Amino acid sequence: MKTLASLVAVLTLAAAGSASAGEVRIAWGDLDLSTPAGAEAFDTRVRAAARKMCRGVPMTAGRADCRAAVRDEAVARLPGAAQVDYALSRVPLVA
Repeated sequence: MKTLASLVAVLTLAAAGSASAGEVRIAWGDLDLSTPAGAEAFDTRVRAAARKMCRGVPMTAGRADCRAAVRDEAVARLPGAAQVDYALSRVPLVA
């Protein structure tokens, strides 16, 4: 169940030590992370943030690793219940 706090929820990520060191905010409080559509919308926002955060990292120096780190950090910063909802919505249903 969403609370008032989750309605204005924003993740703030910092890229410490990278060439593109900065901060990015990812809003998620308007998403229902327990649904595949909500989780996909979150993923889209995280990918956009990762592109921004990792822009200065050369392809040969690990841009994919940088983007994966941003994704991992974004999910880790979700509150526990939101992490569970997100994870469960990403698991394929077996018939």
